[in-house]
Amino acid sequence: MRSYFHSLDYLRGIAAVAVCLFHFTDKLDYLALDDLVKKVFNFGHYGVEVFFIISGFVIPFSMSKGHYNWKQLPIFLKKRFIRIEPPYLVCVLLCLVLNYMTTLSPFYVGLPFSINLVQLISHIGYMNGLLGMDWLNPVFWTLAIEFQYYLLIALIFPLISHPKSSVWGVTLVIFNALSFYFDRNYVFNFSLYFSIGIIIYRYYWHALSVNGLLFWIFVLSSYCFYQYTYVEFIVSLLAIIFIILPLNPSGWGSFFGNLSYSLYLLHFPIGLRVISLTQRFVESELIRYTMVVVALAISVIAAYYYYLILEQPFKKISQNMSYTSKEPSPEVPL
Repeated sequence: MRSYFHSLDYLRGIAAVAVCLFHFTDKLDYLALDDLVKKVFNFGHYGVEVFFIISGFVIPFSMSKGHYNWKQLPIFLKKRFIRIEPPYLVCVLLCLVLNYMTTLSPFYVGLPFSINLVQLISHIGYMNGLLGMDWLNPVFWTLAIEFQYYLLIALIFPLISHPKSSVWGVTLVIFNALSFYFDRNYVFNFSLYFSIGIIIYRYYWHALSVNGLLFWIFVLSSYCFYQYTYVEFIVSLLAIIFIILPLNPSGWGSFFGNLSYSLYLLHFPIGLRVISLTQRFVESELIRYTMVVVALAISVIAAYYYYLILEQPFKKISQNMSYTSKEPSPEVPL
């Protein structure tokens, strides 16, 4: 059994950069609607679905290595909270500060700065989408889905890891059937992608044969074509292949894989501000292309220090926590 999937480092990095380039070229009408670069990077938003597939695989895989059961639910949630919440909550405050500083600029055009306390407090429980309120950082909606997935997987893990297909198979079917009754504010709406990750987990945990893996890929692909389009199918298939590939580690793969969460958090409040600033003064298409690269570079640099100062310390604390005193830290990149 592979203890570390270097492919996940690459895939996380690619997904994070893809989302960045999508936002930098799509938001604010920075590039023309028929611009070829914009059309290419428009596919970058599927990086979000790739992140869901990765979580669908990594979280139950780690739980299996830790011999998770329902009694350890508080420990699981504590590990997830320590790993995810500090960078997220600091980013909430950062967005608030940047929003205020933006209104101080002589070039600012818009409403004066104000704080909606209910909107702000709702970020703590990822409730903005459910309450119909805007996020301070639009990408936070995906973190809300991830948070719901953590709560769900903590409850259904004994079912999706059960040796009998009549148990875990039915659980997956119900999980996906619920997607027809919930909108994009709920994890069930994205059940397909998490389910893809779950079947990969079962395959690598030697709980699913190659034929079983192919069967479930066929089932989920059929559901994908029914619910979505061929693009989602291709993205999902490529993600599966990428995870399975026995890739060797590399410096840039580890770099962007480690930075992916911080980059995802910061690219909108920092990188998109570069785009917004230059939009006022730059008309040249070539220079705007260059500024997209600059915005990405600045976001990566900011994410690097954010990771070192804030994310990495809490990541280590989370990894060193165990479900049992004898459990070694999981080697799966979380």
